[in-house]
Order: sequence, then C-alpha cells, then structure tokens
Amino acid sequence: MSEKEKPQTPLNNKHREEEKMPRDLRIPAALARTAFSSEQSLMSWIRTCLSLFTFGFSISQFFQYLGEKQEVLQLSAGPRRLGLVLVFVGILALLLAMIDHVYRIRNMKKQGLPPKTSSFLPIGSALALLVIGIAALMSILLKWSL
Repeated sequence: MSEKEKPQTPLNNKHREEEKMPRDLRIPAALARTAFSSEQSLMSWIRTCLSLFTFGFSISQFFQYLGEKQEVLQLSAGPRRLGLVLVFVGILALLLAMIDHVYRIRNMKKQGLPPKTSSFLPIGSALALLVIGIAALMSILLKWSL
C-alpha cells in the first residue's frame, strides 16, 4: 500500500502536522504559550487579591461606621483587625505573584522567548492594584472614613 492509499487516522495527521513545523519554531511557540499562561495566572491572582482588598476594606469600614453611629454600642477591635489582615494578605499575595511572573518571564527570555509575546498590561494592572491595596491598608490603619 502506497503512502497515498493509507487511511487517514488522527495519529497519521498529527505526525504530518509535526513534520510541517520546523523544529526551531517549536521552542519559541511553546515559550510563547507558557508566557501567555503565566500572564493569565497573574491576572487570576489580581482578581483574587482584589477580592481580598474589597472584603477587608468593606468589613473594616462597615464596623467603623457602625461604631460611629452607635455610640452606645462598644465594638471590639476584631473586625478592624480582620480587615487589616485581609488587605495585608492581599498585598503580600499580589507582590509574590508579581515577583513570580517577572521571574518566569526573565527565565523564558533567556531561553529564547520572542520579544512581542510579553505585555506590560498584567504587570501594570498589578502595580495599580498594589497602590490601591496600600491606600486601603493606610485607610484602615489611620481610621479614615469615606
């Protein structure tokens, strides 16, 4: 049976597709997919840290507002501390995620990552959110009310 007469199976098609792409393009393509995956992971961490900031700040501000309106009621420092911890954990997690992302991208650039694959958007978003998180932490520490 000649090559043309062989039945087309998924295995044969996959093998033919691999033959079409030269070996020297596979590594940069794999590195680009990994870089995009790393950016997606950073964006997921941004979403998680934003949730931590929101919950921590909201809890702290709600109980501060409640304490100001209800002078008779004496509230404990627990909700304020919980808010501080949540915002601090969000800041710490975001910093670690940013460091991990930058470290991964640098390692991939050493291995031959194409320059157009990494963008500033995830790191820029993370930096902006980091500033917001630090402002929320300072707001809770200094008891600023909205």
